Amino acid sequence: MSPQAVEQEQQPDISVQEQVRLAEIERDNLDIVKKNRADPAIVEYEAYSHASASEKKHSLTVSTLRGPGMIIVPPLMFYNKTYTELTSVLHLGKNICGHDGIIHGGLAATILDEALACVAIPALPNMFGFTANLNINYRKPIMSNQWVVMKAKLDKSEDRKAYVSAWIESLDGQTVFTEATSLYVSPKVPVKKPE
Repeated sequence: MSPQAVEQEQQPDISVQEQVRLAEIERDNLDIVKKNRADPAIVEYEAYSHASASEKKHSLTVSTLRGPGMIIVPPLMFYNKTYTELTSVLHLGKNICGHDGIIHGGLAATILDEALACVAIPALPNMFGFTANLNINYRKPIMSNQWVVMKAKLDKSEDRKAYVSAWIESLDGQTVFTEATSLYVSPKVPVKKPE
């Protein structure tokens, strides 16, 4: 659990901008973030920094699930240089639960699907594809109001298919909460994205 972020979520008199600023400071001081930033073999992105305004406006994970009590700041994404492995750091708030204090299993599936896509899409033709199959194993409940780590890797790719695996774990890496495997497929005919 993250003390500063939890305190901010429980103080509604603090502006959203201030809550975001404090969460970013806390995130940037996490050991896993410092370690990845110090590694010259790692490429860092803020999630969705490359997305268009339209994509951001209509995205479940960029807009609907973003804000205090939810995913307060965009996840940080750390890739290896071939974009076949990903480590992502994010804070899961108190307002995205199924049972009180426990993150909703559908949210875990959603964010895992996003992480899986991050390593599958670069391996597909035209860097475009869809989830064809998603298998989830829930190992332990994810308690709300904590920083978690998602890891994903490309297991193999062939033609228009990418096989990937991912999991959500505790900051210290000692607890695996949820695991997933997936198949992504690139369409035979390129799909035109909406403007």
